[in-house]
Amino acid sequence: MKFLALARIVEALVGIRSGLRLCATVALFGLLGLAELCNLLGTSSTVAAAKSVSLDVAILDKSGAPVDEATTSDLIVLVEKQPQTVTALRLEKDAPISLGVLIDVSRGMGGEGISLALSWLKTLAETLRSPDEIFVNAFSDESQEIVDYISPEDYLAEALDHLGTGGQAHTALAVDLALIKLRDARNPKRALLILSAGRDIAGPATLDHIAKFGFPVYSIGIPGSTGATGTLDRLKNLNLKGSAPKVYAEHSGGEAHFLQSGTEADAVIAKICVQMKNRYRLEYTPNVNRKPGKMLKIEVKSRNPNWEVRYLKRYPASAH
Repeated sequence: MKFLALARIVEALVGIRSGLRLCATVALFGLLGLAELCNLLGTSSTVAAAKSVSLDVAILDKSGAPVDEATTSDLIVLVEKQPQTVTALRLEKDAPISLGVLIDVSRGMGGEGISLALSWLKTLAETLRSPDEIFVNAFSDESQEIVDYISPEDYLAEALDHLGTGGQAHTALAVDLALIKLRDARNPKRALLILSAGRDIAGPATLDHIAKFGFPVYSIGIPGSTGATGTLDRLKNLNLKGSAPKVYAEHSGGEAHFLQSGTEADAVIAKICVQMKNRYRLEYTPNVNRKPGKMLKIEVKSRNPNWEVRYLKRYPASAH
């Protein structure tokens, strides 16, 4: 049966009609697998089964609290506008998280903004508990590691006491490096949190990196410096899509908050921590065939009008 199928493929692709020549061709390729033969003839094999896709999504009620009773029938999943069948939906409740915190120390933050960010980092460390873990990077023109992976209760603010301001915020570089560092995390659930004045625009390459890693990005916006230089940076980076931290959060399935005062921070940090640690694992087998690595657009909707789904907006097609 295998040789007959092989013969028919060769006959169809190279136009051989003679039975004698067909037998010779089969003898020539008889030791090749079907996939190898298809590759040799410049075609793709459809024998391999599609690979299941697993995505980390948040399902929230109108108050922003995680929903804990969603089932596969509650969601509509479209990939390249084609409906998909959800095969599994599991709530990973209060899951331990490995969190990378990125603190903007650019001139747009100003000394007051950096002090505010550090106080919020302290609140964050007091909100999380082992086996959660955090690392802290600071960024402006470059990104620098300040605190390596530690348990939240081991965080000491003194390590960041002497951070200064300067340069322009290069958020894309900071996110790229932090995504790579998250690969060394001990917990399966991973995320980034950006504390920034947001005076930077999103880089297309970094959006691709976010899509490939699949980790949600959260951000908290700080008012930042009101001086002439800070204003110039803000005007220079005006963008219809919004600031880099906002765009990265939206594309990754995270959330962006913009605060006008420090008094709002405690509630926002508590809300983000609950969201990060209570997300769903969504699985489906795609029926869309694309070249491996090509970005696929996905849309996830809730049938319940009171729920909002946050999810990675694109992901790379995998090899079958």
